[in-house]
Amino acid sequence: MILRFSADGLVLLAPAVEATIARFVSDAEIGLEAGGIFVGSHRGPHIEITICTTPLPRDLRRPTLFDRRDPGHHAAALDAWRRSGGTDTYVGEWHTHPVDNPQPSALDLRTWRGIMGRVADPVVFLIVGRRSVWCAHGHRGELCEAVPFDAP
Repeated sequence: MILRFSADGLVLLAPAVEATIARFVSDAEIGLEAGGIFVGSHRGPHIEITICTTPLPRDLRRPTLFDRRDPGHHAAALDAWRRSGGTDTYVGEWHTHPVDNPQPSALDLRTWRGIMGRVADPVVFLIVGRRSVWCAHGHRGELCEAVPFDAP
């Protein structure tokens, strides 16, 4: 999947990442929110996402809440960073909403603003619903909604 967030900025989601996330929108999983982090790289104005974590044992999953609590997410980002010589890093977060067409909640927006306050580089926030996704590029406290690359 390729999403555009500015005239020259793209978010590139690896097919394996898409497939991993899609598992959590199935009928068996959508009843509880799921989520994780994105690991990838910054390539000029673009963000390439090559890995995502999925819910881990210490995470909290509820019908309308996913709280990433397990330290395994941080460990996965750190491991990728070390293996890549510092080129692969934390580049964002994803979670599901049990609706057809998701929109960020007030809690989502507060959480993301906190993340943007701690992370200097641009990040991606993705919410996956049953029929569509909502995605934004975040940097310096500002969110810019991303749209499919081929959208007008």
